[in-house]
Amino acid sequence: MVLLTLLLFCMSARTGLAQNVYHNQFAVRVPLGLQAANDVAKEHGFINIGQIGSLENFFLFEHPHVHKRSVDAAHHHCSNLGDHPHVDWVEQQVELKRVKRDGRDLITPPVEGNHTTAPPHAEGNRTARQLFSLNTFRSLGLFGPPQRNGRHDGQFSDPLYGQQWYLNRGANGGYDMNVAPAWQKGYTGKGVTVSILDDGIQHNHPDIARNYDPAASTDINDNDPDPMPRDNGDNRHGTRCAGEVAAMAHNNQCGVGVAYNAGIGGVRMLDGTVNDAVEARAISLNPNHIDIYSASWGPEDDGKTVDGPGPLAKRAFINGVMRGRFGKGSIFVWASGNGGRHTDNCNCDGYTNSIFTLSISSASQRGIKPWYLEECSSTLTSTYSSGTPGLDRSVVTADMDGGLRPGHTCTTEHTGTSASAPLAAGIVALALEANPDLTWRDMQHLVVRASRVAPLAHESGWILNGVGRKVSHKFGYGLLDAGKMVELAEQWTTVPPQHVCQTSINSASMTLGTAHGASVTSEISTGGCAGTNGEVRYLEHVQAKVSLRFSPRGNIQIKLISPSGTPSTLLFERPRDILSEKFDDWPFLSVHYWGEKAVGTWRLEVTNAGSRAAHQPGVLIQWQLILHGTKEHPEKLVSNRSPAHQQPS
Repeated sequence: MVLLTLLLFCMSARTGLAQNVYHNQFAVRVPLGLQAANDVAKEHGFINIGQIGSLENFFLFEHPHVHKRSVDAAHHHCSNLGDHPHVDWVEQQVELKRVKRDGRDLITPPVEGNHTTAPPHAEGNRTARQLFSLNTFRSLGLFGPPQRNGRHDGQFSDPLYGQQWYLNRGANGGYDMNVAPAWQKGYTGKGVTVSILDDGIQHNHPDIARNYDPAASTDINDNDPDPMPRDNGDNRHGTRCAGEVAAMAHNNQCGVGVAYNAGIGGVRMLDGTVNDAVEARAISLNPNHIDIYSASWGPEDDGKTVDGPGPLAKRAFINGVMRGRFGKGSIFVWASGNGGRHTDNCNCDGYTNSIFTLSISSASQRGIKPWYLEECSSTLTSTYSSGTPGLDRSVVTADMDGGLRPGHTCTTEHTGTSASAPLAAGIVALALEANPDLTWRDMQHLVVRASRVAPLAHESGWILNGVGRKVSHKFGYGLLDAGKMVELAEQWTTVPPQHVCQTSINSASMTLGTAHGASVTSEISTGGCAGTNGEVRYLEHVQAKVSLRFSPRGNIQIKLISPSGTPSTLLFERPRDILSEKFDDWPFLSVHYWGEKAVGTWRLEVTNAGSRAAHQPGVLIQWQLILHGTKEHPEKLVSNRSPAHQQPS
């Protein structure tokens, strides 16, 4: 079972970031409930804003005489709350830097061959926000009848459906996301609800309105139920993501969503200050109504940040997988990051590096690694997205336009891993329609099995793990296949209970030299907690909690080798990370051992692989393995499940 743990501290323990900015809000846990929380707030001069999302007995207090934003922590108020007998945890809220994983960072890609790859219509360019007129679309051949190269030739009247190359065999080799077989079986997302955690969604958009679900929506930034974005040119992102999932079909508008009959909602949370409580409220919104949460944002993809969810957001993830969907578990789909130009690594992002999220990477139309892709061992799968302008096309979707001007409500220029995650969320919605009983872990198993290597096989870096599965630091287990997902979902039986086996801590205290290539190796032998309630025989996620110190931190490369001999690079060197900060029990995640046996000797190799001169010798302080998996073999298919649909709709 998932361990329910909560750090008990008063002030924020975030370190290694820029100067903390403290808010006048305090997250407080009062086990006795609402009335006791109201009494505590009144006694100390606070206002109880209310429960934090679906986190029972967690409340958000606000103090009218504390600065809304300050570089100084309110130690006095925090201590007073912490000393109250009805309070067992308190944390002053700290501002978080969170960025959308869209085209803002994709303005100037590197030069490829003789082609300049600076996109003429990048999302981050102010002039690019002036969307093409209808006549411009037509003149460029971007508006018209569907191309006659798809399995759904002529099926949809939506004018940009023909430009959705990732649905129309338009990728290199004639590949696509293979959604057509799922549609042909009648799966269109009906009865499944997806919420986009972002800057809001334009719910009156003609390609979204019919599928809009207010119960899957809220505005955290302005504290009201309406997630309509501000129409200032900077808040298109959530609407674009929503259109990818659930843009309506047969309505002569834009293109078609992957799950075009799914309910779609949005949380407006990125158009204002973000803190741990904001994220927890978004992640835990209405968890028995929302099936899938799609997020295309995270800490800065700058190649030097190490950051992740705070204690409230962590609690919200745990609450979601344990209680969401009436105990089957919320599905969290996350964009893996756009930091490729900065040689960033998504294992330094605690959201994509979480066992609770489906971390989604991108592949270009040519079936190769996009220049913005981050390589890491926590990526589970990939979908198509943008690549090099002039050589690869981008993603078609709805676009934010407050005036709903004809010709301004669609775009063919959605980009980055921001565009990949919603495509995956749509495919997950099709699988949930095929089998509503799927748990959050069932879905991860399906994704592993329904990802194809073939469309991306000519890209280097594939390895064969101990059970014969090919996996990549770039693409996870390959390109997600919607047809295969629903086929497996129809036959799937629930996986056995999750077990968690924690090994003893190896207090290595090994010195890492300053010379380039210097390395240390440490081993942990485990029986997989055999004979205990946490026994793991068949692996799912493997976490290596590592504490080490080295300056510059970005020189470090960490590799983990399983008892089956499978190597997985937990951390590649990051040249921009010149900080002296250490990794302190950071839980590096690998999904590369899926299905392997846990028992045996695991080897950790830490190398000074960077080009910058080391300031002084470093230290591998300690490390520990946390093995997630099952005692019984997890994958059992049945042939007598009745498909939810027999005819296409």
